[in-house]
Amino acid sequence: MILDLKKLKRSGKDTNDFFFEYLPQEQIIDIPNVKFGGAVKVNGSVTLTGEHSAYIEGEVVFSLSGECTRCLGQTEREYFVEFEEAVSADDSEGYPVKNDTVDLSKIVDDLVAMNLPVSFLCKEDCRGLCPSCGTNLNDGDCKCKN
Repeated sequence: MILDLKKLKRSGKDTNDFFFEYLPQEQIIDIPNVKFGGAVKVNGSVTLTGEHSAYIEGEVVFSLSGECTRCLGQTEREYFVEFEEAVSADDSEGYPVKNDTVDLSKIVDDLVAMNLPVSFLCKEDCRGLCPSCGTNLNDGDCKCKN
């Protein structure tokens, strides 16, 4: 996912829209029995702000599939993350511009990693399993005494 600022400059425009689909490394996810549900989609725009700098904004959409942390049921959830990032050849700490190009894969990997849930739930109000008999409490109450 390389943005070529030199190509944008030659086009005579200051802004360009982009769309990428990206397959991130599975090790980004540290939730047991959960994986990406497909490619990460990145949609946005890049605007030149200087000779070797740009402003990038957009949205990252990714889905996770696997076992719910509470009830162990299979589920898939989609996540939307908006982002904006200023990049520059002078920036050695963040996401630098190198040879008038910006590699979006590091930005996207960091966004996905920062927006992963701590636990993966089938729904926000998942009741989980009864600790005594193992009944899925989302399907109804069990016969155990509280």
